[in-house]
Amino acid sequence: SDPSVLSPLLPSSARSSCFCPEQSSFPSHPTTQSNFWLAIRSLGMSMDSEGSAGGRKEKGSERADAGGHLRRRDSTIRLLSRNLSNAFTETNITLVVSILTLLSTVILQTWYTIVTQNSHYVSTFNALHTEYASPEMLDAFDVVEDFIIEHGVEHYTDVFMSLKKNKKRKEVSKIDHARRRVVHWYGKTCLFWKKGLIPADLLMSFPGERKAKYFLRNFEPLEEANRMIYGANLDVEVFRCLRELYSIEETKPGMCSDDSLGEAHALCPATAAASAG
Repeated sequence: SDPSVLSPLLPSSARSSCFCPEQSSFPSHPTTQSNFWLAIRSLGMSMDSEGSAGGRKEKGSERADAGGHLRRRDSTIRLLSRNLSNAFTETNITLVVSILTLLSTVILQTWYTIVTQNSHYVSTFNALHTEYASPEMLDAFDVVEDFIIEHGVEHYTDVFMSLKKNKKRKEVSKIDHARRRVVHWYGKTCLFWKKGLIPADLLMSFPGERKAKYFLRNFEPLEEANRMIYGANLDVEVFRCLRELYSIEETKPGMCSDDSLGEAHALCPATAAASAG
């Protein structure tokens, strides 16, 4: 029943207040005193329980606040991750679309270039083929062949040189114009091939190696005779070009090789000895 003994049972707020038995009047009856201290003890326990409950409430609220903060942080992280994922997805889609657009542009441009180039090839080839089959070209070939037959294989160049030197234009003009027309056509064909305006595989089919050898066999002797008269290498490049294009072996000057000219009955230019004879 001593207050000093029961003081530890009181809450801290109750102990901090001045509760001195000497200054307080307590009931003198023992039963009354016992009931009083029981009431005080019950009050202290009640206050302690309320304090502990309040502490638990405060701790619970702190834990709730911490849990809410964690949930908000997780929600923010998830939202940020979702936004970043969407951004990366949109960026990847944009990048893929850009790459596909670039590839399609390159493919279409390449296809257009190839089609345009092939169209130019076909147009050039058709122009050459049409000109070769023209009546003027056919007449030119006929004139040269008739001249060779008339004057013989070994002497047609001698006759051509004689007519040119004696300036008999009426007799030589027809054969000379025919020579120029055919040499001009082959020169144009070689020029187109050298400049990349027509591919070699088309020229392999037309005019082809056989026609090229025919041209070398019949027209190069006339061109050589013309060079001997005027002292200049007139249209020599066209013969070199045809030999390069069709891999025809070049005949040495003053000699005739049936193999290099491509025919067993190859017509050779007249030599100086034959001309003297």
